[in-house]
Amino acid sequence: MFRKLIFKNPYQLFLTILLPFLLSTVLLLFAQSSLLSRYFENYALQLVYNQQKTDLQNTSRNVSVMAQTAKSLAVTAFFDSTIKNMLFSDIDPQYYIMSEDKLRSYKVIYPFLQSMYIYNGRHMYVSPSEDFVYDRSSFADKGVFSILDNTQHNRSNSIVLRSIPNVLADIDTNVNKFINVYSFLFYESPVKSGKVSEGIILNLSEESIKQSISSSDPNNRNRIFIVDHDGKLMSDDTIHPLRSDLSGSNYLQTINSNSAVSGNLRMNIDGVDSFITYASTEAFDWKLISITPYNEIVKDIERLKAKTYLFVFGFIIGSVLLSLYFSRRLYTPIKAVIQNYNMLENEKKNDFYYKKQDFLRKMLHTDDLILTESMHKQFDKYKIKLEPREPILLILIKLDNFMDFNAKYNLADRNLLKFGIVNIVSELYANMYPFECIETEEDQILIVMNGSSLELPSKNERLVALVKEIQHNTEKYLNISTSFTFSEPFESLTSLNFQYLKTLDLSYYRLILGHKSLIFYDHLPIKAEDFKYPQDQDKALMEALIQGQAEDAKKIVFDIIRNASQYSYTVLNSVLIQLLISIRYAIEIVEANHSMKVNFNFNMYFIKLQKIETLKQIESDFNELFEDISMALEAKKDNKYVQLIEDVNQIIHKEFSNPALSLDMIAEQVNLNPEYLRKLLKKHQLISVNDLINQVRLKYASELITSTEDSINAIMEKSGFLSRSHFFTLFKKAYGITPNQFRSNAKSNK
Repeated sequence: MFRKLIFKNPYQLFLTILLPFLLSTVLLLFAQSSLLSRYFENYALQLVYNQQKTDLQNTSRNVSVMAQTAKSLAVTAFFDSTIKNMLFSDIDPQYYIMSEDKLRSYKVIYPFLQSMYIYNGRHMYVSPSEDFVYDRSSFADKGVFSILDNTQHNRSNSIVLRSIPNVLADIDTNVNKFINVYSFLFYESPVKSGKVSEGIILNLSEESIKQSISSSDPNNRNRIFIVDHDGKLMSDDTIHPLRSDLSGSNYLQTINSNSAVSGNLRMNIDGVDSFITYASTEAFDWKLISITPYNEIVKDIERLKAKTYLFVFGFIIGSVLLSLYFSRRLYTPIKAVIQNYNMLENEKKNDFYYKKQDFLRKMLHTDDLILTESMHKQFDKYKIKLEPREPILLILIKLDNFMDFNAKYNLADRNLLKFGIVNIVSELYANMYPFECIETEEDQILIVMNGSSLELPSKNERLVALVKEIQHNTEKYLNISTSFTFSEPFESLTSLNFQYLKTLDLSYYRLILGHKSLIFYDHLPIKAEDFKYPQDQDKALMEALIQGQAEDAKKIVFDIIRNASQYSYTVLNSVLIQLLISIRYAIEIVEANHSMKVNFNFNMYFIKLQKIETLKQIESDFNELFEDISMALEAKKDNKYVQLIEDVNQIIHKEFSNPALSLDMIAEQVNLNPEYLRKLLKKHQLISVNDLINQVRLKYASELITSTEDSINAIMEKSGFLSRSHFFTLFKKAYGITPNQFRSNAKSNK
């Protein structure tokens, strides 16, 4: 029932098997996405908290450093003799400039110091300011006295955020009249009256506090600000103005109720879901607070979550649609392909196949095969379809271009491709003839088949057509070229080994007939008369090779091979060996005559020749060999000619002043026939010997004319010329002017 369901209704199979799997996958993906989303959200919060906590700790350290620096400055100033004079007494006006310079030096040293006050109970010494000394009634910063008169709330080493008059307002009308500062108070000891009689006030700039606030968020998504122990805003904030009272806010109350030095919480602030990080400072009992909108933290995660859900949803829809489509279109053919593949694979790996092949090969190589009862049992055991006592025909398949086949595929692939050929044979022969395929040599497959009669295979049109179809399919599907050799029909398997060896010998005629050939023993193009090796052509071949005449050598070899190919394979093989011997002898003569070495190894070349499959390949190989010999000889000759021409040029440059210098004289010195030397120089120099001699003489004469005051006749004789008219004619032809004009022009150009 289930098998019918599978084969008849792929949709039902999908619904019963794949759909539950898809649903389970969907649930798993959504559950996993939700868990990962929550995990990444917590991870993002932890990252933000760690980042903001680090920022707040850095800010706390900056504030503490500034507080310690301010305290150190106050103590240093207190023990400064100049400032001490101002603290405990009124100084003489003549020391105002020196004292003011002292205060100004502190401001220069400490950039965060906006201004500095020295109060001695009666006067206030201020820098920078319009005047240096003020009494309580004339000093514009009245707020400082309310602080100094209330030491119960404003203790020494404390800091107060306040506004003071801007000394630059009188100079520049564009600046604010008041500026915010953090006043650091320092006085030596408490005063019973509650008022300070001697004190130092350091007004720290608002900008210094801003710079101490550290934030590593590149997008500025968070607000970082400072509140004091009373909940008053001590730093700039984008929402609330400076000195705003935040003590009533829920988040600040929650933070103050927690004794932890630092922490985080999530709370709704002014209608915005926010993530809050806080930390305490060591200095001034301040709280550092960072507030970030929660949606800014998780927006990337939410976007990723949406994309993930969308991708999962699209993936599910696409998977369902594609599964429905392909289950309908591809299920049946894919199943058939898989079944065929498994069948072939199992058949290949089955020990039965290898044992059967071993038995068939042993039977093939047995000289005196006897058809015993035991053999019949082996036939039954291995399911061999042959009838041993009926007429037998052998068809030997040889793989063409076997060297290329070996180079292209490894052993496993080669065996698999040969098995593919066996399967092609099996498919075509299955319903026609009883047969068996035997994998003999690596490049051979033997078909052993029963024929209905002892009819010649070349006359059996059905058989020939079947072999051609095998040949065509093998090339089409496996890209392998094959040649087929047919044996003569014989009566029974007892002659199997003998007929196989005859067929194997017959297959070597592929060398003559070429690739993709069908070889029949009764259709061989063989001459009946005896073959006589052409000694005259062999001699001509050697002479052509010795002379480096590659084209002549090719023609002679091709004629000999083509003539021998009309006889038996044995004759052709003998001729090839004889040619190889003659070529080796010619190469030895070339090497001895020209003191050179030709890249030729007889034994290696002989082995290579035995592996070549067609005459065309043999001829191509001989072509290459002859070209190599010709090029080697040509290179040797070129080197000889170069040296000869160099010798001739040296003789001419040495003897040009001798009027008797001529072609005959030069030929005698280089031991060559004058006529041969003339042709040789004309070929390689493109100039005659006389012209070359005259060129050298004219060049020498022109140099003497311009560099000496010798007469023209004397120069002519020194240059090797005997005839004045001949010299003048040649000189004017070469330079376009007479020798005298040539000298005049040379003098005028100096």
